[in-house]
Amino acid sequence: MAKHERSLLTNEWYVVPVSVDCAGCGAQTRSAGIIVGPTGLTNAADFDLDSDVFQKPWEQLEAFGLIERLGGRTENVERFVANRYHSAFSMQDDGLKAVCEHCSDSLPSELIRLAAMDSFVRLGQRRLLKNEGLMIFSSNVVLTQFHGGTWIQESGIEDGGYALLLLCDAEDGNGRTGVIEIWHSVERNDYAMVLKGHGDREMLRRGFSDDLGQLVGDVTALGLVLTQLHLAQADSPYCDVARSLFLGALSRAGYQLAE
Repeated sequence: MAKHERSLLTNEWYVVPVSVDCAGCGAQTRSAGIIVGPTGLTNAADFDLDSDVFQKPWEQLEAFGLIERLGGRTENVERFVANRYHSAFSMQDDGLKAVCEHCSDSLPSELIRLAAMDSFVRLGQRRLLKNEGLMIFSSNVVLTQFHGGTWIQESGIEDGGYALLLLCDAEDGNGRTGVIEIWHSVERNDYAMVLKGHGDREMLRRGFSDDLGQLVGDVTALGLVLTQLHLAQADSPYCDVARSLFLGALSRAGYQLAE
């Protein structure tokens, strides 16, 4: 196992149940831990969504990681984690905390670490884990990496079988510009996104299912504004259909097309 402090961007994470003794009230309590999957992306600690998106490339975690601390600037953590699992987690001054169901005291990470890892491996071997599939971001995360020995396998963009369909000009919060490439595999029925910064430098790549709404959600989580949309091949009906589908996904997410 290795422990690292960094920023985290992921839509592969699992909430696993634990049962421990609360040091505050002394009662046995049910709570939970959060395990991040190998497709999670990491960057330097205190990554700034407003200025670093097109400056600092992301790296894939390539292992499972137990979240020991999750704080700093966060996106969607309170909405997708604390509000949905309110008996197990709460947002406090220093970030997301696992809490006792009886007295609401925070549970230290060393108390739930082994129980969460054991629960994750046991449930994974029985195929009882569910990927939450919702994009979360934190600029200050402590992860303890481990290899879980479960049935879960890495997924992502394959080297072959994808066709480039759309190019989206984008800006970050400070006006820096870059390009989002949208790829699709007919065989796999998967979309993929590649984010490129200055000089065509690749910042991150992500694989998706056939749900373009998930791709739109990732763009939103990164704080990017789309300024122009281009077909990769102007005379391709395949690209034209992709544009219509993508514009539909943007519209459903609340985006409006400028006149």
